[in-house]
Amino acid sequence: MDFLFTPYLVAGICAALVVACSFRLLRCSNLDHIPVVGHSSLLASYWFTKGLEVDHTERFVQEGYNKYKSGIFRVANLTHWVVCLHRSHLEHAARALEDHLSFIEAADNSLKLEHTFGLKNNDMYHVSIIQSTLTRSLSVLYADVRDEIVAACNEYLDLKHNEWKTISAVRVTLKIASRASNRMFVGLPLCRDPDWLDLNMNLPRAVVDEARILRLFPSFMVPLVAKFVTNLSGRTSRGVALLGPVIKERLQHMEAEGTDWNNKPNDFLQWCMDSKQETSLTSLTRRIISINFAGIHTTSSALFHLAENPRHAQALRDEVEVVVSKYGWTKEGLSKMRKVDSFLKETQRFEGLSILGLSRKAMSDITLADGTFIPQGTFLAFPAHAMHHDDAVYENPNVFEPFRFADMRNKEFEGSRHQMVAITPDLLSFGLGRHTCPGRFFAATVLKTMLAHIVMSYDVKRGNDESRPTTLHVGRAIVPNPTAKVMFRKREE
Repeated sequence: MDFLFTPYLVAGICAALVVACSFRLLRCSNLDHIPVVGHSSLLASYWFTKGLEVDHTERFVQEGYNKYKSGIFRVANLTHWVVCLHRSHLEHAARALEDHLSFIEAADNSLKLEHTFGLKNNDMYHVSIIQSTLTRSLSVLYADVRDEIVAACNEYLDLKHNEWKTISAVRVTLKIASRASNRMFVGLPLCRDPDWLDLNMNLPRAVVDEARILRLFPSFMVPLVAKFVTNLSGRTSRGVALLGPVIKERLQHMEAEGTDWNNKPNDFLQWCMDSKQETSLTSLTRRIISINFAGIHTTSSALFHLAENPRHAQALRDEVEVVVSKYGWTKEGLSKMRKVDSFLKETQRFEGLSILGLSRKAMSDITLADGTFIPQGTFLAFPAHAMHHDDAVYENPNVFEPFRFADMRNKEFEGSRHQMVAITPDLLSFGLGRHTCPGRFFAATVLKTMLAHIVMSYDVKRGNDESRPTTLHVGRAIVPNPTAKVMFRKREE
């Protein structure tokens, strides 16, 4: 009978209690004035962790967006309601202070940062480094980023002359992007270490799965449950074993030679160390792992669109050839590639990363401009995917038009409003207002360089038997299908 005392049984009993408590909270919530879309009963919507969070988010949110064009609605989550706000509330949410509408509290509820990353909500000094040093260093370090992308493509694609090869697009592009990102995060040679790459590439799935379980429990139970369901100590130990020697060597240089020495690295790890906010191997390793979680991007969704419509490759190729002939492979040249930029921005609009965007938690009772009352503790979000497919905003919104934003820039004779990194209410991929994505310039640099290099170096098309969807909707997340494949062929020089 020892099995009766396993952590699984304890977790099961606790989960049952949580479901019962959540059912009561949903029934007693002070949100009766806001219409419900989808299941209005917790038990009708869920069997423990299955239900809306796995299967129906897109359908319910789109249904609510269509039905309440001029108002707001709510959908059930396992432990709380999510109130979906109207487009007219964007400015309010974008400008609100943390003690009014909290981005950090909403993010912590989603990812349980302290238990999945070992970071506290008020311990985010790396964000200012991303906003300042990382962004300013993109031009200086651009050659390193491109060098890593070229080397990674050569290694992972490994194509012979005139050979078509079927590639698992998600895995390969993730590995290429991981190497390029880590060239700036930790430098050579660790950015090419298979164990380091494997640790960080598998991190998003692990963290999301762990956080999903932790969200089942009330906050006072999370620290205990986290001991059984998260692998923070395991990935920290693995990370320290790989990154620790690098940190130790740099600390020795800093102690012996001060702030500067010959061949001092110029990467994110060193910028964190130079800030002297933390010096322990554990804390620095966890910091860099968390940066990897946010900073590793993949071009797989764009690659799927390219494979679906190979004719677009020539237009991209023509642009890249002209730009490179004039500016070379430089950050300045990259900024001139409007069609490359547009292709990726249209991918963001068409696919996106999430059904919902601009998630916030109300830190006090709020009355919106239209008179809607939002009680303290309510989780809020915007139906981003539905907004990005609204024909009142975009012409032919359900058609992938790769040069949509390049055409807009050319018609309006301006250089920034429709760029990939531009922040506007019409595209919420990088957020809006106070909490826009601080690493968007870095992300755009990596993604644009990858796409430009791929169209110049390879032909891409769909696999002969590919009929599977290229993206999957899991809860609010939109993720590339890991089983989808494309075919590559090396172009003749």
